[in-house]
Amino acid sequence: MLRRLALDIGPLRDSRPFRNVFIARTVSVFGIGMLAVAVPVQVYDLTGSTVQVGAVSAAEGLALLAGFLWGGVLADRRDRRRLMLRARTASGIAFALLALNAFLPSPSSAALYVLAAWDGLATGVAVTALLAATPALVGPDKLVAAGALNALTVRLGSMLSPALGGLVVSAFGVGWNYAAAAAGTLGTLGLLTSLPALEPARGDGTDAHPLKSIGGGVRFVASHRVVGSLMLLGLLFMVAGGIPVLMPAFAEHGLGGGPTTVGLLYAAPACGAVLASLTSGWAGTVRVPGLALLTASVAGFAALACTGLARHPAVAVAILFGYGFAASVEEILRYGLIQSHTPDSHLGRVNSLWAAQETGGTAIGSLGAGALGDYLAPGSAIVVYGTVSAVLALAFALALTALRTATLTPAPER
Repeated sequence: MLRRLALDIGPLRDSRPFRNVFIARTVSVFGIGMLAVAVPVQVYDLTGSTVQVGAVSAAEGLALLAGFLWGGVLADRRDRRRLMLRARTASGIAFALLALNAFLPSPSSAALYVLAAWDGLATGVAVTALLAATPALVGPDKLVAAGALNALTVRLGSMLSPALGGLVVSAFGVGWNYAAAAAGTLGTLGLLTSLPALEPARGDGTDAHPLKSIGGGVRFVASHRVVGSLMLLGLLFMVAGGIPVLMPAFAEHGLGGGPTTVGLLYAAPACGAVLASLTSGWAGTVRVPGLALLTASVAGFAALACTGLARHPAVAVAILFGYGFAASVEEILRYGLIQSHTPDSHLGRVNSLWAAQETGGTAIGSLGAGALGDYLAPGSAIVVYGTVSAVLALAFALALTALRTATLTPAPER
């Protein structure tokens, strides 16, 4: 039982190319987390303006979104290995220039806007190329395991890298934070250089104008019963992505807590997600992953609704831990299904749309949660969000037959 539950590290053990990419991705995740701390700290230190802090974050976020979409087009046209190398090189240069700017007697705030956006664009391209290349680096029976390993890296990075970045900034200053990220990023280029050529298969719309090529990816998603259903389900998780906006008010008015409680509420879902990744060995062998995914979605949203009813911090933290666990199970299975049901000629664009959906969804969900929080008490707003999402997920489970019966070895689409 323990062997069946334990995280499947087969992709790392059996595939040296995947192992190299995994290490490079881990370093990249930590670099992004350190950047997420250093840039706002430096902008506020230079300007004293929270508006400018928000503006720099928005510039980086928009560039990241553009990088996903542009990277999807490129990943279906060009060697994905070379694309990853160029994008990670660009990120490393951006980190190095940020360090150089920080060490100047009078650092430029304008340079922070440009370089943060530069790194966001390069990161979007690199992530999309990596996602599109993964199926060629591991066997089809290891796609879910690869997804679990990637999810674990992201979750641990989101938990640890901001803390690491804060420690480096406090002890040595923002310049050394950027320098460490640059050294780590550029140091992984040798790992990527050793990868085999990863030329994509040629398909319909591959060589069209970039906008038409993206449109071709959208049409594929809309016409494919399984992939389209997975993207539709992703819209619900876009809504749930805004729930953290309500946590400070919920901690104060619903739980009678303060900043420590807020921190625990934010950390709980990530901790649950880490445990889900570490115990995901079963996910690659489940007979009907589509049904398991839908079950996890309904359970996760139901848990989210129950969070708003909690009146003690420990109860809320425990429920959010369960929500993070269920959401991570859904994410791992969704990754495996998307990769296995998408032809190689469309992997770049489909993965770019998935990544863009998740990135943009957080912003859209945050706006919705903030607006709802103006009309309802924070606990009630969380209950409404979770209940509506759970009901819709249940409706999807009943209506989307193709997703409910989907497996990791799909039959040809008719």
